[in-house]
Amino acid sequence: MHMQFDLHEIWAKTDPYQSILTHSMLSGIVAQVIVRHMIAPGSLHRLSGALSCSTEKAINWIGYLVSLHDIGKIEGQFQYRWPAMREKMDQQGLKPDFPDPEPIRHEKTTCRCLRERIWREVPNRSMAKFYANLLEAHHQGKLGKEGECQNQFWNTLQEELEYQMRIQFLHSETVWLPDLDKKDRGSAGALLLGIVILSDWIASSDYFAQAETWFCQPDAQEHAVHLAKTFLTVSGLESQPAEWEQEFHQVWPSISREGMRGLQAETEMLFKQAQERISVVLLEAPMGEGKTEAGVYAALQMARQWGKYGFYVGLPTAAISNQMVGCMRTFLQMHHASEPVRLLHSMAWLSDERQPSFCPDFDTEEERYAWRWLLPVRRGLLGTYAVGTVDQAMMSVLLVKYGVLRLLGLAEKALIIDELHSYDVYMSEILHRLLEWCKVLEIPVVLLSATLPPEKKTQMLSAYTAESIPSSYPAVTAITESGKVLVRTIHHTEKQQTVSVTLCPILHQAEQIAAYAKELVQDGGCLCILLNTVQQAQETFQALKSIGFDGELLLFHARFPAEQRDQIEQRCIRLFGKEKSMRPQRAILVATQVVEQSLDVDFDLMMTAIAPIDLVLQRLGRMFRHQDTPRPPHITVPNLYVLIPSLSELFGADGFVYPTCLLQQSIHLLEQYRSIRIPEDLPVLVTRGYDPQAAPPEELSSWMEHLIEDQVKAAASGNYLIHEPGKGYSPIKESEKIQFDDLESSSYLSAKTRLGEPTVRIVLLPPERFEYFCKKGEKHGGRTVLSVVSKEEAREILKSSVSVRAKPLHPGNPDVLFGRRLLEGVQIYPAVIDKDGNMQYTQINGAEIIVNKELGVTFKDGDVSERIV
Repeated sequence: MHMQFDLHEIWAKTDPYQSILTHSMLSGIVAQVIVRHMIAPGSLHRLSGALSCSTEKAINWIGYLVSLHDIGKIEGQFQYRWPAMREKMDQQGLKPDFPDPEPIRHEKTTCRCLRERIWREVPNRSMAKFYANLLEAHHQGKLGKEGECQNQFWNTLQEELEYQMRIQFLHSETVWLPDLDKKDRGSAGALLLGIVILSDWIASSDYFAQAETWFCQPDAQEHAVHLAKTFLTVSGLESQPAEWEQEFHQVWPSISREGMRGLQAETEMLFKQAQERISVVLLEAPMGEGKTEAGVYAALQMARQWGKYGFYVGLPTAAISNQMVGCMRTFLQMHHASEPVRLLHSMAWLSDERQPSFCPDFDTEEERYAWRWLLPVRRGLLGTYAVGTVDQAMMSVLLVKYGVLRLLGLAEKALIIDELHSYDVYMSEILHRLLEWCKVLEIPVVLLSATLPPEKKTQMLSAYTAESIPSSYPAVTAITESGKVLVRTIHHTEKQQTVSVTLCPILHQAEQIAAYAKELVQDGGCLCILLNTVQQAQETFQALKSIGFDGELLLFHARFPAEQRDQIEQRCIRLFGKEKSMRPQRAILVATQVVEQSLDVDFDLMMTAIAPIDLVLQRLGRMFRHQDTPRPPHITVPNLYVLIPSLSELFGADGFVYPTCLLQQSIHLLEQYRSIRIPEDLPVLVTRGYDPQAAPPEELSSWMEHLIEDQVKAAASGNYLIHEPGKGYSPIKESEKIQFDDLESSSYLSAKTRLGEPTVRIVLLPPERFEYFCKKGEKHGGRTVLSVVSKEEAREILKSSVSVRAKPLHPGNPDVLFGRRLLEGVQIYPAVIDKDGNMQYTQINGAEIIVNKELGVTFKDGDVSERIV
């Protein structure tokens, strides 16, 4: 029997139908549109340089490469999966002889047929293997085997597709694969793989659902380009060029040249006098020196140097991100920028009313991931301007499914990482790997810190240079593209003050803390009590209520439902922020570390549980922060009250949050420094706070345990990291070792950006609402899954959600709804409501989850204290 199929009859998509010829052509065209209209000039220059060709030739070749990503679908067992094709194959005698029970992975077939046959004759066989492996990685974490590669019928069709794509995109009768130096294979591979994945998803979207009906028209390619450009524009993925002034006061018009602070003036001079491009800038200065403005200025100047557009600001927590995004929007509106600032964290779309509503559908087996990535929240990382948690950037160097898209997004902009001192050893290892990748991808980086231990400073900057880093504080430290270190010392700081320190041996004594706090503000003043665990904060708040404190009293921690937490945060900013009209005469805020970092609030007095010395210094930065704050007559200087254990006590729960040797070292230092001069004493305190040689001999064993634990944490992060680019790593092989989904709301975290117990987002709903959503759920794998909800319903549920440790949640609890899509990773429980409006769920083991309106979430059976900020 004569067997014949046209490439138009070979399916790539089935609902609606799209042939392999159409989908391949569309994917290549979309890739070229992405490169022309989304990739920043600096990244394109970097990529074409690595490919050793002109920009136009690189764009043509990228179209060719991407067009071949699904060539492995031209294979008998794969084609036999679709009933309509199966019937045709049976009629023409093409039924596979031995249908394989193991799933056939077309991307593996793509890799083999290109590497071993179609690209067999290219001069550089290692490049054929490299690019074939790259295309294999456009689906990640999939199990299965390659299809039949020795069937002449299907091989001929594969060769015909490749030839047509070569003529279409390369305009050549011969195959050309660009050579890549080993040092460029990591960076070029990351960019190319990101483009392949994104192109495939966009070409599979509903924008091209009817392409098979019009792709035979004369103007089909122009129409495809138009649709791809429209997709990028509507989705906010199109790059937004902007010209930024070089003068600081022009970037920040509200700050006159005469009003510039020392840090800001030195940052401006750094760029005016630099002889080459700058790769990284570290700004170290006390709180209140204008680091944010200087950091944004530096990021924009570096973006201009490196041909990038926009920036991503990475912050320690979602709460800080929520506040920062408003500041950045105001800044861009001041410059009439058309591109909005996106807010990025797992709950961003809930708290950000300005998120766009563009949500396409996709005909792809990775629909769940494509849909999530091109939701407003996630795709913000691919846009021009975004603010979010630093985890969003850190996940780009973890073994996360489609994490390479994060690298692609970061490669188009400058990266600002705030509060560098707040990241522990585990996170610092991940950040260091991120900086290594930033260097090879030419992503300019700005690091901000008030207090930074010398070891961490050296560790971070070692990604850019082998030179020693001079010790200077406050200072602007920069490293150029050649590795030269530039240091500009700040000789004048805006904030020069002396803070009085009082040690109070009443840690863990909620009643005594409450009584002392009430006494401190008896004649007026705003006091913040900052504790290390949620449980301690709840107990202290209850103690203050019980003794009848009649001033303004607030409790703020991370274990409140999302909407309530946001309301408390906004109230704190109204009462203690820059606007002074609502500042109370007497107030006490009991909080955890949520107010420690970047939240722009100002207190007259600060009471803090003992912490590592750099964090103690950070906390005192929330006191006497604004010069125009009206203060009670009796409070003329900042006073810091540090809660420490009594002589007969241990550190208890605080010792689980922070290493005991660091807590003990802080006590020793504060016993010596009963007054702290800012900024003079900060570098000395931070250095000695992390120096084992400064500790008494009897505490050396505790230090040794801590140092060993740090080494274990650093090694643990290595289990989840992609290779450093210097080893010639390509993202391709790493795709076989994917350990995490990139669905960031999923249970047990989507990636190990923070070492610790897994967390789960839970919701307790009133019985009638729970019953309503139960009716919308579907049984899946023994669970009731809730995926079909409106955006308004999802918002209703997530407003009541809270992130808690997974450990206290029994896995066998009945009547639980498990969220999907907009509710990805959320667990929903039916609640009993008491007369005060508090909600309660009793687990199968008798333990209770309680959502208390005043205290937030508690666990009745003695929840172990934790640090959730």
